[in-house]
Amino acid sequence: MLSRSAELVPASFNDDDNTVDVVWTTGARGRRYDYWTDTQYEEELVVTPEAVDMTRFNAGVIQVFDSHRTYGGVGAILGVAIRGSIENGEGRATIRLSKRADIADIVADIKGGIIRSISVGYVVNKYEITRAIDRADGGTMPLYRAISWTPHEISFVGIPFDAESSTRSAPPAGHPCEFITRAPAHSAPSNQEDNMTTATQSGAQNPAPIDAARSAAAPAPASAAAPAPAAPAAAPAADDAAARAANEAAARSADITELCVRHGVTNLAAGLIRSGNSVDQARAAVLEELARNDAARGGHNNVRILTVSDEQQTRMAGIEEAMMHRIHAGTKLTDNGRQFRGMSLLEIGRDFLESQGVNTRGMERMQLAQQMLHFRSGMHGTSDFAALFANVASKRLRDSYAENAGTYTQWARRAPNAPDFKNINIVQLSGAPELLQTNEHGEFKYGTMADAGTSYALVTFGRMVSLTRQAIVNDDLRAFERLVSAFGASSSRLENRLVYSQLMGNPMMGDGKELFHADHKNLGTGAGSALQLAALKAGRTAMRLQQGLQKEELNLAPNFLIVPASLEQDAYQLTSANYVPAKQSDVNEFRSGGRTAIEPIVEPILDKTEASQKEWYLASNNSQVDTVEYCYLDGAEGPVIDSQNGFEVDGVTWKCRLDFAAKAVDHRGLYKGAGA
Repeated sequence: MLSRSAELVPASFNDDDNTVDVVWTTGARGRRYDYWTDTQYEEELVVTPEAVDMTRFNAGVIQVFDSHRTYGGVGAILGVAIRGSIENGEGRATIRLSKRADIADIVADIKGGIIRSISVGYVVNKYEITRAIDRADGGTMPLYRAISWTPHEISFVGIPFDAESSTRSAPPAGHPCEFITRAPAHSAPSNQEDNMTTATQSGAQNPAPIDAARSAAAPAPASAAAPAPAAPAAAPAADDAAARAANEAAARSADITELCVRHGVTNLAAGLIRSGNSVDQARAAVLEELARNDAARGGHNNVRILTVSDEQQTRMAGIEEAMMHRIHAGTKLTDNGRQFRGMSLLEIGRDFLESQGVNTRGMERMQLAQQMLHFRSGMHGTSDFAALFANVASKRLRDSYAENAGTYTQWARRAPNAPDFKNINIVQLSGAPELLQTNEHGEFKYGTMADAGTSYALVTFGRMVSLTRQAIVNDDLRAFERLVSAFGASSSRLENRLVYSQLMGNPMMGDGKELFHADHKNLGTGAGSALQLAALKAGRTAMRLQQGLQKEELNLAPNFLIVPASLEQDAYQLTSANYVPAKQSDVNEFRSGGRTAIEPIVEPILDKTEASQKEWYLASNNSQVDTVEYCYLDGAEGPVIDSQNGFEVDGVTWKCRLDFAAKAVDHRGLYKGAGA
């Protein structure tokens, strides 16, 4: 038994008779699925007095059921159709509803128009089939026109039949149905297929339309409800063989066409049919064609990997966006995050918990905050909201860290990440030995390369801070943001101090002498070492004359002038490109664009003491020679946030950790002016 959507007319409800009018069919086309052949088709009901068998309506046995429960006993009966007719291509009927007390609420909802979806159950006695390839109306699937069918019952349902699905009910006895395949206008007359008998229907799990040529080798006895016609006179064996061959050819053509359409290779269908290929041969040809098309597009295009996310992941991503936007207005906000933008932390938590099936009705604010912080959607792992806050904190921390980059990155060299906390050994090699002249028969002499070294190790820095239930109840997200931003800024400042401490602390080098030492020839002292043009010239000359480990000339030049804030104006004047000399002796090659131009770097950390306010430094580019280098722990470049649900503190605790090290590697690329 099949079903179709029908139309209820609530305005026609008659209180006196407890009746209401319905339009139980308009015959519109609807899509169905044939489980027997694994194909979709369109079904159209012909609504004419000749096509619709109104016997059951006329006999008054069309019952009104609850959701097609035809086997639900008399308790499922809601009423009866007292009249039915076919008018202007529509099937119309008046149904009388029962006045039983147990269905009074249902009748009241029908009267009020709340229950308005109804469906008609029917069986088809004869289909006229048009194959997809023969349709002239642009359809892409077979069309089954029911030219003889019988309505059996009317039901009130929750969801009626629509264009994509159908409601079926297969009675044990089944119903006989005849299939007639229409041939195209240019081919032979139509072929009438064998009836689908009752025995065939009840033996199948699904009573969908099937090709008689594929259903059974011999038809089973017809049911008593539809007696089989008298056997025709015996026909010649040749005619029977020709008819069977024609039926088999038609079925083969339909199967091949459908196969090609389903896989998007309709260009193969005509050739496979004309060549007399079997369906199995057609399948092989389709696979070969798909493989060729795949190879032409680069291969493996029939394999797709889709990354999907569930509803919870999408919701958490939107909450995270909204929180980031509150603490940092420049953060991008998508439609997913806008739905949470105006909500407080408690409102967001309540919405999330309700979506996870947690009933928050009646929870006071502190209890709700505690439930938020401790809720876990899985059996293992951290709290969902603790993880969410950690993600927000980590992103804001990285933003704040990047916004406060130290000046050391302009001149110091970043070393490769350290794999662990063991000492990092730095080996310095001298230049290659000098080449010696040899005569025609002279031998080549071995040379040696001198080396030196130093070492340093990573140090871990960190602090902790907590977000309490009280902060969540007060919606104090700004305090949370200030703490996290402060972590990012303080991490950047810490790195800056550690690098510049190598200049200001004048550490001991691998040769047993301080970084800036008279023996290293990189220290200017006395009155002439104050920042001025003559002192810059002296520093440049000292760097030019630096020698390697084997006394080889390095010919280094300064690239950066590092000064405290107290010497900022002097540094800019000495390196400005706006100065125009009046005579040749006034030409300043340290200016921007000069042949030994230097870039001023102003660092307030150097203004620590009265003496350091006068000191200045020259540094070569770290691609020329080693100066000061710094490094991070592998996998933890910059500050890292960890979170944990607090026990001593009623909330969430965050720990900011930084693994960083800096070390002066070589004195030759650095020069200090004491400024005394």
